[in-house]
Amino acid sequence: MAIKRLAGLAAALPMLMPACPGAAAELSESDYFSELPTVLTVSRLLQPLNETPGAVTVIERETIRRSGARELVDVLRLVPGYLVSGYNGANPTASYHAPLDDYGVRNLVLIDGRPVYSTYYLGGTANGMMGVLLEDIERIEVLRGSNSAAYGANAMFGVINVITRHSGDTQGVAVSVSEGDGGLRDNYARIGWGGPAASFRLSTGRRSDSGYANAYDDKLVSQLHFRGDLRPAPDQELLLSAGVVERASGEGYVDQPANPARTSSWRNVHLLGQWRRQTAPGEELKLSASFNEETLREHFTYPYDSSVIVSGDGHGRRVNLELQQQTQLAPRLRAVWGAGYKYEDAVSRPLYDTDEPVALHEERLFGNLEWRPHPRWLINAGGFAAHHSRIGGYFSPRLMANFLATDEHTLRFGVTGAVRAPTLFELSSDVRFQPQDFTRLWAANKKLEALLAWAHQPFLLYKASGGARPERLKTIEFGYFGNLRAWRLTLDVRAYLEKMTDFLAKEQRTNVAGYTTPPNPFGIPAGVAIPVQDFGNEPGFRNHGVEYQLRWQPVKATEIWLNQSFQHLRWENEGGRPFPPRHATTLAWFQQLPGDFDLTLIYQWLGRLSWGVGTDALPVQRRLDARLAKRFAIGATRGEAACVIQAANGSQPVYAADSDMLLERRLWGVLRLEF
Repeated sequence: MAIKRLAGLAAALPMLMPACPGAAAELSESDYFSELPTVLTVSRLLQPLNETPGAVTVIERETIRRSGARELVDVLRLVPGYLVSGYNGANPTASYHAPLDDYGVRNLVLIDGRPVYSTYYLGGTANGMMGVLLEDIERIEVLRGSNSAAYGANAMFGVINVITRHSGDTQGVAVSVSEGDGGLRDNYARIGWGGPAASFRLSTGRRSDSGYANAYDDKLVSQLHFRGDLRPAPDQELLLSAGVVERASGEGYVDQPANPARTSSWRNVHLLGQWRRQTAPGEELKLSASFNEETLREHFTYPYDSSVIVSGDGHGRRVNLELQQQTQLAPRLRAVWGAGYKYEDAVSRPLYDTDEPVALHEERLFGNLEWRPHPRWLINAGGFAAHHSRIGGYFSPRLMANFLATDEHTLRFGVTGAVRAPTLFELSSDVRFQPQDFTRLWAANKKLEALLAWAHQPFLLYKASGGARPERLKTIEFGYFGNLRAWRLTLDVRAYLEKMTDFLAKEQRTNVAGYTTPPNPFGIPAGVAIPVQDFGNEPGFRNHGVEYQLRWQPVKATEIWLNQSFQHLRWENEGGRPFPPRHATTLAWFQQLPGDFDLTLIYQWLGRLSWGVGTDALPVQRRLDARLAKRFAIGATRGEAACVIQAANGSQPVYAADSDMLLERRLWGVLRLEF
């Protein structure tokens, strides 16, 4: 009932607001959203926000800069429904609605159309989101909700689409440096050159900090990126980009011998080529190809047997090809369709017990029809059909209707189906080690490992059966979008009912052929099946809720964002499952001050939630961040000096209640110059 009342209140908010006589005489309607932002992320068709078949949050580069964020996941705190944390400070991750894992595997993250999830281990996006420099971003489009109908198996809970700046807009030189508490030292440099027919950018940056308090999670991320934009002909565009990202970070714990403090090194190399040709007004042909390779180095000596190295070393690759065509079929009917192919592999003896690549490939077809049967009605129908070499075929549909009641008010409703395919690790993992030192293991009371060492039998940690099925999510969605120009306000409300089935989770099984306790002289029964970790499907959960984002610009110098979400998630199988906060609020105030000063305040309030097991819930969290900046010019040089404080109201518990890790109050300064 509370959710219903809140949904009604959110939808009615613009009509309940009092008049503000003379509040913004200098700001006309044409200054404020005279044209709504257009986005491609939802249907692959360019659509204004009131016509998209889903709720979208758009964050422009000025807002990113004014937020004080250092990483992409920090920016996502401005998106309703998103939760940001990490099992340590070196691995920040973001989840939409429910914190179902530590790696963000159920969101598709794109950087200029290039997917950045890991092929090597569990499909995580945490590392991939570190591989972009915020200074290079033009805007971020976030679809809140399922979008497998447009992008396939990784877009179960939405798409985070990062669009970097055109190199023609970044001519000249720019540098920035940041330094502050917690070992924070960041720097950035960029050079751009060229002209209208061909322009280029080379940018580099380093970010480092000491992570959370009471955790071994120092981090250093270094990266170098190139982007080129060319016009081979008046009706053609060619985008070329390449980059390398390296991360060195702390893992483990100083007081846990079986998971000791160590350094993890990750390296990523990526290439992207994207060609577009405008074949007619409103029609376009696009061909894209991308390559991604990641390498991980992380290992330590097993504390009870120095001959055993526990390792996660290996590398993964992905090749992605796609052809897409946008066409106008009739005056009120347009479409986008395409076909694609991807190949993924991983090579790691520690994770897969083979030196050969463990691989999969997928062929796909996708399309979306946009039909306007009446000036006030817009229908979007689309789907994504694919054949996956390991799990077979799947199909993800969407049907959404938008009713444009007036030029300012739009109602949206429809249904979607989404899929998440198992990763290579969930399908093929085979993690084992061979203990040798029987006496030390026995002395350390590691009886099972010691028994297997005595019998010269490997100890299996993971042995995937290969029977994992895709996760499935069905969503019914109702929405409202208001563009109230007279009030200088936009409001986007999304109410939803979600049902997840075939949820993929770790499970123990004891039917591995021949994997039993051996005959022995120690009085331990022989022939007892030894449990092994596998991945299997469970019933899942139901979730319903409402969220909204309100943006209000009462005067030209002031912008206020208010995001709230309310939800209730119920697992089909209870028992220590993670759960999201039932309520979350983010309030952001962006204020231009006299004398070229600029102030930002961001306050976030989260209810109790659990990132791990449900019995280990974090308490209610309240966090305040602030930024004060001053712009200046010295001749032709433009600059900005800023001071940012994170968790200004005090240290915040993170990730797990039984952990003493803290996000401490952190203060730093930033200096930016453009020549």
